[in-house]
Amino acid sequence: MMPRESQGAIVLTLGEAARFVRVSEKTLGELAREGSVPAKKVGREWRFLRTALEEWLTGSGASIAAEPEEVYAQKALFENSAAIEDAPKDMALGDSAFTNNRREPLHRWVPWIAGFSAEFVENVLDRVPSAPPRDVTVLDPFAGVGTTLLEGLKRGHSMVGFEINPYAALACRVKLDSVLCDEQRLCATVKKFCKFTERKLARGASKPVSVPPPDFQSRRRFFSPRVERQVLFALDFIKRIDDARTRDLFRVALGSVMVSFSNYSYEPSLSTRQAAGKADVLDADVSGVLSKKLHEMAADIGFLRRWLARFDYVPSATLHEGSFLEDSGKVKHHTIDVLITSPPYLNNYHYVRNTRPQLYWLGLMDNAREIEKMAGTSFGKFWQTVRSGPELSLSFDIGGISSVIEMIRSQNTEKGAYGGPGWANYACAYFNDCHRFCVAAKGLMKPGGRLVIVIGNNILQGVEVKTDRLFAQIAESLGFRVLDLHMVRRKRTGTSIIKSSVRVGGAQERVELYETAVELQAP
Repeated sequence: MMPRESQGAIVLTLGEAARFVRVSEKTLGELAREGSVPAKKVGREWRFLRTALEEWLTGSGASIAAEPEEVYAQKALFENSAAIEDAPKDMALGDSAFTNNRREPLHRWVPWIAGFSAEFVENVLDRVPSAPPRDVTVLDPFAGVGTTLLEGLKRGHSMVGFEINPYAALACRVKLDSVLCDEQRLCATVKKFCKFTERKLARGASKPVSVPPPDFQSRRRFFSPRVERQVLFALDFIKRIDDARTRDLFRVALGSVMVSFSNYSYEPSLSTRQAAGKADVLDADVSGVLSKKLHEMAADIGFLRRWLARFDYVPSATLHEGSFLEDSGKVKHHTIDVLITSPPYLNNYHYVRNTRPQLYWLGLMDNAREIEKMAGTSFGKFWQTVRSGPELSLSFDIGGISSVIEMIRSQNTEKGAYGGPGWANYACAYFNDCHRFCVAAKGLMKPGGRLVIVIGNNILQGVEVKTDRLFAQIAESLGFRVLDLHMVRRKRTGTSIIKSSVRVGGAQERVELYETAVELQAP
């Protein structure tokens, strides 16, 4: 669509203006509403003069920073391999996928396959009965890298979150604390980092003080020698940063970009580049990639500070670094108005394994025992952690779920733990944790409070498991009222999905994978 012309001035719609300044429509709309960018509301739509935007970009608005082309075009590292339909089936809540966050301030810092889109969280909060923002408390029991907590904070709500993965928890905490950071100090430190790296690399014989994590193992060398030397110099510099918040910003930035210059990639699970038909990364400009990410973060910190300045109070956000199922008692009973979350799906996507590089290289975990412990306490466990144990049974009595598990158990029994029996154990552990989750959530919600839980169906051993409907049954058995099941995302499934080793057994008919937002009301 071409821009409109009026009396020689070029008038842009919100979409045209967002493309012009290279930010998302949502971000530009927010800036227009807060008066930070020159705009005019015509009816229900925003209009922008291109000349005014040009002046804004070169003047007071420059600190927002239009995204460089490389960032603007960057694909999310955790892109799902299944092809996605262009639009969700149910538009009430919108598409929940994190990929919509690629260009959103703060949300774009760390790609995260399990994350929400900021727009989805906004749409959920729009449906909450009106109340003064500071009187609303929102909980995300699986906070990930903080999309829900940030969006609620931006509305002035009190936010509470839980996250078991130390890398995701670090990213979440750093985002929430970033309003206390000094972006000028950060940019000055980035400049020192670039000079430090340049000086070290100029001395060919110079050796880093840092060493690769001794217990980190991979099938192929994770970093090529030239890249690894640069990463170790980066770690040397990070350890020397006096200010803790600036140091953590550097750690999050390194964790965000490190796979991009490694010999691994997310396809969507972490695997070698060679397995994906790509060449190893023999060399890379590590300091350049890292500094670009940090400058992006500095711009977003300024954005958040200006955004929160509108409140005459300081919205609170508390992140508990641990398991919600184990630590929900840290939150007072009947204090939560809204719960928005997405627990791990029944798809055996190994969230712990896929963050091993960040956990080890950032010093968040030291050995495999810590990794295994976290896997064993994560929601739903993983097939690898329960397949060979004794036969599991449900801790509650809902016939429909028992029937599905027994159907899975009867498939490919000759393969033992690698067939139906092992996968039935996994499904049983998963639904037991769904029940534990609902029990814990019931104790924390205020009477009549709203819950939105995004969850996806799956195929185990050729058996479709409609997880959303089964989860709704569990919630209903505990007194929750099921308000609606919104299909927010559909995925086309080809033979690579149906015949994968996870789902071996061959579904008898074509099955559509989808994600549903289960909307509940607390008793």
